[in-house]
Amino acid sequence: MYFSLEVKTKREDFFDMDEEFNTLRSELLDPYTRMVVIKGLRRTGKSSLIRVALNETGLPHILIDLRLAAPPTPETFYEYFSAELSKFLEDGGLRKALSTIKGLEVSGLKLEFSEKKPSVIGRVLEEVGRRNRGRQLVLAIDEAQALRYIRGFGEVLAHIYDYVDGVKIVLTGSEVGLLDRFIGVGNPKAPLFGRAYTEIVMGRLSSEKALLFLREGFSQMRVKVPQPELEQAIQRLDGVIGWLTYYGHLRGKGVETALERAVEDGMKMAAEEFKQFLSIRPVASRRYIEVLKTLVKPSTWSEVKRALSTVANVSDKQLSSFLKELVDYGFVEKKNKLYMIADPLLAEAARRGAVL
Repeated sequence: MYFSLEVKTKREDFFDMDEEFNTLRSELLDPYTRMVVIKGLRRTGKSSLIRVALNETGLPHILIDLRLAAPPTPETFYEYFSAELSKFLEDGGLRKALSTIKGLEVSGLKLEFSEKKPSVIGRVLEEVGRRNRGRQLVLAIDEAQALRYIRGFGEVLAHIYDYVDGVKIVLTGSEVGLLDRFIGVGNPKAPLFGRAYTEIVMGRLSSEKALLFLREGFSQMRVKVPQPELEQAIQRLDGVIGWLTYYGHLRGKGVETALERAVEDGMKMAAEEFKQFLSIRPVASRRYIEVLKTLVKPSTWSEVKRALSTVANVSDKQLSSFLKELVDYGFVEKKNKLYMIADPLLAEAARRGAVL
């Protein structure tokens, strides 16, 4: 069902996006592809895309979802890895081989890291990849920009890329600037700098596709919704499939005020994400809020500067830094010379003063 709220795993539940899906499926099956990077704003379907593609190809994989840990600690990160690796332990030969790796403890079908070192993970992946009988193991990491908190893991990925043919790397990220920084875009000192990869960009649905998505989703639920309401939902939710899904779910369940409920709940979620961003920037939080409030209307750098001059003392260097951070973390987009809030419901929260 299109309007189910969980991350999709089946092709029939994953609306359209044929180009993105076919590209990822092809790259997963191509033994010469070493790395795929999936980028897109929050709630544009990245997590569903990777899970559907892994399910459809049937490739052995390790999937680490760093959305579950913000930010991840070495302890939580290695717990996730242990759980994923344990599913391969039914292979007795592999279990025996892994038990010889220093820093790893194997007991029955359970695996634990006694030494939390990226080099240990590297050795494990080499062994698992080597034993997959010609099928590449896919190492997929959702919200991979959070790997910057795991010291040395960039070097492990670079080693796998260069020397471990049995393992293919897939990274996704909604904080696109931070993901670019992690994979070394423009930075020769980054471990992954210079490695070729296939890039897939997940965007908003066009008005036409959003209307088709809502119509087909409501048809699945045998619910009729007036055209004007659909058009209003598309306008307010701006083609973000995550928000359209939430609205469709509520409306399909008989909530007559579904659009207003989706907007109100979505505003709270988006504002909370922004508040978490501010929580580690307490000194500058007020200025970030003022920058965001000015961007309710898409603006150039100069227009933001003029608007801020009446409410906050911000130097040119500070403003450039604030805008770069907001773009890097996916809260703001820059198109041509205009800065704008990326999420329509975060924009609505800023408009109503709900990000304070």
